[in-house]
Amino acid sequence: MSYKKILGFCRTFTKLGLMGRFKITSFSIPFVLLFIKSIQSSHGLSVSCMIDYDNGGAPAVYESQECPRWVLSNGSLQNQNIKNCQFATLQGRREYQEDRVVCNLDMKLPLLKNNSLLDFEEDTVGIVAVFDGHGGKEASEMGSKLLFDYFKVHLVFLSYKLMGIYKGEMPLSDYKANKLGVLRESLLKTIFDIDLKFTQEAIKNGYFSGSTANVVLLYDGQILVANVGDSKALLMSEKIPSGDSRVNLSATELTYDHHPEREDEKARIKTAGGSVIVWGVPRVNGVLAMSRSIGDVALKR
Repeated sequence: MSYKKILGFCRTFTKLGLMGRFKITSFSIPFVLLFIKSIQSSHGLSVSCMIDYDNGGAPAVYESQECPRWVLSNGSLQNQNIKNCQFATLQGRREYQEDRVVCNLDMKLPLLKNNSLLDFEEDTVGIVAVFDGHGGKEASEMGSKLLFDYFKVHLVFLSYKLMGIYKGEMPLSDYKANKLGVLRESLLKTIFDIDLKFTQEAIKNGYFSGSTANVVLLYDGQILVANVGDSKALLMSEKIPSGDSRVNLSATELTYDHHPEREDEKARIKTAGGSVIVWGVPRVNGVLAMSRSIGDVALKR
């Protein structure tokens, strides 16, 4: 399958165009971390390693002495941050660029075989992400560097868990749904872990920065979209009017901004002990104009 790609963003606006027909699943990151009960592993990962993963996610795997070095066996995925993509950035008034883009439409990752839950095969997954930083570049920089590697860790560990649960037996009709489920859960946990890791570094080093996270996964004609903050993802579609040689583009918004004036977000903020104060625009505690983000540690305490 070939795609025509347009990726650009300016400050808190992200434009993502992908030509083709896709089924779209969009979800926001609620920042409620769910742990899956550790299971006995007989597929190459020790029980101790699985426990470390359950207790600390991807960061714990990289730090654990119990986990095999398969994570780095093929090298870090960081050097694949931009591949087969086009994008444009605008720095704005800052003296340095706070935003980061990562994109690889041909990433080879281990996925469960289509007709077996007992083995992996290399498959192609496209990943496009924008981290729109504010208050510094540290949060967006860390997000862009950790995204691919953390995603791979979660993809493998969650696949192993699925193998252990079904023991190789699953109705054929469920294979595709479970693959997409693993991809979705891997992306959710990746964003959680990036925020967790950055929070630790921010407290240690006194960082005050934050970042949005807008991530799109492309797999087998499906689109999975995850969003934190107020960057936008748009699906661009070609329309050729009858009898006209011109090509028109139509845009479908795939994300909903996390703004504090949203009634659901305002209620969540107040329940957590925060406030929404209008200073030009509604802001969390009178400071941040978005209601969810990676980082911004001072507003999460």
